[in-house]
Amino acid sequence: MSPERRRRSRVHVAVPVILVQGGRQVQGQLHDVSLKGLSCSVDGPLTLGAECAVTLALASGVRIHAQGRVVRTGQDAAVDFIRLEEKDFAHLRNLVRLYAEDADQVDDELRTPAFGD
Repeated sequence: MSPERRRRSRVHVAVPVILVQGGRQVQGQLHDVSLKGLSCSVDGPLTLGAECAVTLALASGVRIHAQGRVVRTGQDAAVDFIRLEEKDFAHLRNLVRLYAEDADQVDDELRTPAFGD
């Protein structure tokens, strides 16, 4: 079994997600999310490697918007975040901390780069 390579806590949250790529909107259901990206089931095709707009629709009415890159396609897709506004990152951080086993670990992870070796 290979060692865990993820550098960010991943939490399981079931909320609707909307992905827009090339003017086409794809609906989905979030499986899990981290400060770096997400995985979800989707009802339509996405282009691998292409950018997309991401919206997470929380039950509270809060919407988290991000720009991402599709890194896995198919019925189960994955998106790496490449841009978030400061307020959206704050909402995302709060969401991940809320569902994380160790909220302090989420804050500690921000002290180290998510990318690289």
